[in-house]
Amino acid sequence: MFQVSGGGIPRESVVGRPKANAKCQDGGAERAVLAAILRHGADGFMEIEEIVGAKDFYWPVNQRIFNILRHLVHERDARTFDEPTILAGAKAQGLEDFAGRAREQEYLGSLFAEHVSLDNARSLATVVFKLSMARAAYYTTLAIQKSLEQMTGDEKITDILGLVENPIFDFTSKLTSTNETLVPLGLAFAKQMQTQMTHPVDVVGLPTCFPCWDKAIGGGLRRGTVNLLGARPKAGKSFFCLNVAYHLARAGIPVLLLDTELNRQTQMNRLAALASNVELSRIETGQFGSVPEERDAVLSVREQVEALPITYCSIAGQSLKCVLSLARRWLMKNVGLDDAGQARPCLLVYDYIKLMNSDDIKGGLQEFQVLGFLLSELHNWALRWGLPILATVQLNRDGVEKEGGQVIAGSDRILWLCSSFTILKRKLKEELAEDPPANGTHKLVVTDTRYGPAMEPTDYINLKSELKCARFVEGRTWSQELANSATGNTPIEEMD
Repeated sequence: MFQVSGGGIPRESVVGRPKANAKCQDGGAERAVLAAILRHGADGFMEIEEIVGAKDFYWPVNQRIFNILRHLVHERDARTFDEPTILAGAKAQGLEDFAGRAREQEYLGSLFAEHVSLDNARSLATVVFKLSMARAAYYTTLAIQKSLEQMTGDEKITDILGLVENPIFDFTSKLTSTNETLVPLGLAFAKQMQTQMTHPVDVVGLPTCFPCWDKAIGGGLRRGTVNLLGARPKAGKSFFCLNVAYHLARAGIPVLLLDTELNRQTQMNRLAALASNVELSRIETGQFGSVPEERDAVLSVREQVEALPITYCSIAGQSLKCVLSLARRWLMKNVGLDDAGQARPCLLVYDYIKLMNSDDIKGGLQEFQVLGFLLSELHNWALRWGLPILATVQLNRDGVEKEGGQVIAGSDRILWLCSSFTILKRKLKEELAEDPPANGTHKLVVTDTRYGPAMEPTDYINLKSELKCARFVEGRTWSQELANSATGNTPIEEMD
């Protein structure tokens, strides 16, 4: 009889002689797993299927048998197996060669003759799965090697790093993913409720410096979400993102600022103005050095600014694949993962979503389709690593007066996968006449959200523009201002 412990392969009459290049395989373990399924029926198959799939088997004959068994269990509701049933299942799947060959039938009969317990089969299925992982890793490294052999020296360094990193990260992501596990929705209900009672929070996600906005989008910047901020050019998108980044970084939350428009010097000057409360124009020109109070204010924040966990990267002209490779490096080096393989608290800022160059449009795709794919990749990346993304988009000309998803430049397709969409814009003259600049010169309009209450069509959040010092200050909502006016409460400009 075939000995499992010997680590052999299926019989020569079925699979031929051992392949010279057979990598990371144990034919004996594969055989024992199939034998146990045949003996223990559908219940045994269900238990083994939680560990391995057909592609985890190395030998094609074993892959075919596993697929036939899966068809019988899931499509024909078979509870037990015998040779005629399996051969009929093979024919139903178009595997007449399997059903009609004597050597396949002989191999199948030998599997029925094996006596393997289900407990042993589970252990051996784990062996099969681990060897499958090892084979995948082996062939991943081979693919990397072949790609590197085609290098000409004209490539960017980031492209070369991406050729190495992207396959490795894709491989490890598949290994650590737990999305395929089927569990009861109410599993560990009491434990989760107890944890939430023991550690109550004011905001589910990361709280920003704009609490009204946090509430409107459903509790701050939640894990695994992409939160879009849309605005017309030069309306303050980058200032808004920097304000959020600065607020979180001061609380010790690592932030990655991916920038498609500005440069590090510009962002550093803005950060200096935000931290010191000295006018940005005086910092940029260096004139702050001639006024002792301003000079002292700027120099006094040196240690704070240098210690902020904000990582900056200009990604102008880079492909999304390269950008995500950079982001992964930051995630592993600066943030780290928890025991569940998810990112520790952090934020990725992408300012802003657009086509980097004409090479992004290939195969006849339209711009709106490419932008949709870009956001889809960001959304999947946020879900995979369990971190929030704050991304900005540019509004088209309709965004001056209209307020809704249709004002996004490119297509409203990018709304499909975002968790919230907010418009940042200057208040119109008519609005300023009713709601004066002292309450806010700009406004935030939350039009779409997956988690929060969003806002009524006529409501908005006031933002006081202090952009001379790179700062936005949140005010009351328009509905709150109306309520305060009706009751005669203290105007916001008179509050501390």
